[in-house]
Amino acid sequence: MDYESQESKIRGFERGYRAVYVINIGLQFGLFRALCEDSEGLTAQNLADRLSLYEPYLKIWLQTAYHFELLNCDSRGMFTLQPYLAEILGIDMGLEPIIQNAGSSSLARYILTGLPAPHHRSTEESLATSRATQTVYMVFLSYILEKHEALKQSMNTGIRFIDIGCGSGHLIIELALAFPNSSFKGIDTDIHGLERAESAANTLGIYDRVSFEDLSAEELDCQEEFDVACMVAALHEILPADRPASLKNIHRALKSRGHLILLDFPYPEKLEDFRNQRYDIGIIEQFFEAPGGIVHLGATEQDNLLKQAGFNNIQRSDLNNGMFDLIVAVK
Repeated sequence: MDYESQESKIRGFERGYRAVYVINIGLQFGLFRALCEDSEGLTAQNLADRLSLYEPYLKIWLQTAYHFELLNCDSRGMFTLQPYLAEILGIDMGLEPIIQNAGSSSLARYILTGLPAPHHRSTEESLATSRATQTVYMVFLSYILEKHEALKQSMNTGIRFIDIGCGSGHLIIELALAFPNSSFKGIDTDIHGLERAESAANTLGIYDRVSFEDLSAEELDCQEEFDVACMVAALHEILPADRPASLKNIHRALKSRGHLILLDFPYPEKLEDFRNQRYDIGIIEQFFEAPGGIVHLGATEQDNLLKQAGFNNIQRSDLNNGMFDLIVAVK
């Protein structure tokens, strides 16, 4: 078996695992049964009214099930089961499992009430997140080091650079090693990640040019200190109510003509795009992150938020065969 075949097999396992999780939620909370009982189809609001569940989550579940081709949807936004799904899952015979103690988990409470789970990242969760995002940081590094000559020249000369949502500091540590004339700051609320970042900076002897702080974007309070700010898979992690203030703080922290560089997963704005492979990661990330109150943004919403914060000259492109959206905005 060659590399491509092996990779395809593993990716198939991964996709199947995620699809089974979506199916399990649909079975446990009676979503498939409700859809089975109404051949004309249901909207997220119909499901919420019928089952007394949280409508915004049901919308995400329906879109994700549509992504996995478990459901169909017509031009009215009415979702229906794919052919033979009721028989395969045993819904038409009443064989699907019935959830017990529905309110016993944070996920169940969110689906029932819309209350997001408290977010206290453990050491293990922090480390897992750090490992999972390393590929994203490498994509960003590749962009800076190979495809953005002007930014590379500026960092060679010497600039101040802030990474918002820096995690374990992978990005700015690599940049600090590559560009000794520039200084770097990373902020995050993951204290375990910050501890690893500070330890790495000390070990590498770059602590005089690299600093880290336990701080969120909505708490950032400085004025015209930085030439470049970046957010790598971080904008969607900011709760929707906090995004306007966070981006205004970042805008204020940048010097005149300073740049904000965003790298994030593209997210569909139209239903038909939920079956476009380009959006695979964003769709799955949204499904699993929703119980934490996280809401992914489409391109239009991203651009509007940036404009409202005072940014202009917004340019976007895709990286890594469309897997990521790259947005550059100027103060």
